[in-house]
Amino acid sequence: MNRADRAVADLPGMLTALRPALHAHAVRARQPDGMRLPLGSTPGPRPTGLHLHQAIRDGISYVGIELSCPWDEARRLGALMHGRRVVDLGEDAVASARRIAEQDAANPRTGLDEALLGHWDTSPFAYGVMETSEFELRADGTGWSLLAHPAGEYVTPLTWRCPDAGVLELRDEDGLVSQHRYAVTTAPLTTVTFEEPVEFGHQYAKSG
Repeated sequence: MNRADRAVADLPGMLTALRPALHAHAVRARQPDGMRLPLGSTPGPRPTGLHLHQAIRDGISYVGIELSCPWDEARRLGALMHGRRVVDLGEDAVASARRIAEQDAANPRTGLDEALLGHWDTSPFAYGVMETSEFELRADGTGWSLLAHPAGEYVTPLTWRCPDAGVLELRDEDGLVSQHRYAVTTAPLTTVTFEEPVEFGHQYAKSG
């Protein structure tokens, strides 16, 4: 199977991995004044184009996906994926941005713990609770967190780094900095446990 055929075959899995970031993007886009978006009210974007980049990291090609934007029909979205990892998400030009793929492929990830890259969710541990939270950390030091409860959802953009081993430092869009000691385990599922909670959650399972 060549790289193009593999990208097409992997598209359903990439779209599944991309879904939390798309949902957070939609919530953020529709809450300019901090307004919470009711649960289940975000329609799903659909893919409209595919870009296969020459950049490769760890034997995995970078793939750009163009998508419709149901909450704003005048716009198009673009995502850049490395396997099931979201590299970037934004305007449609992101999907074809060779520069972003090449930068990620060459990124030494200094000051970041690669074990934390990806999407994390409290849902597997949220038995009988009214609130759940999730967050996504990207290799460029950016990310987001989402808090969900019966009244709706709220997304916070953030930046991150690891100033010391086992310490995650988060900075939100208002400049508020917090540090969270953590441990990552891989069995029976990949989990990160925090001493100081992130968005009220102490334990998260990796889902992308």
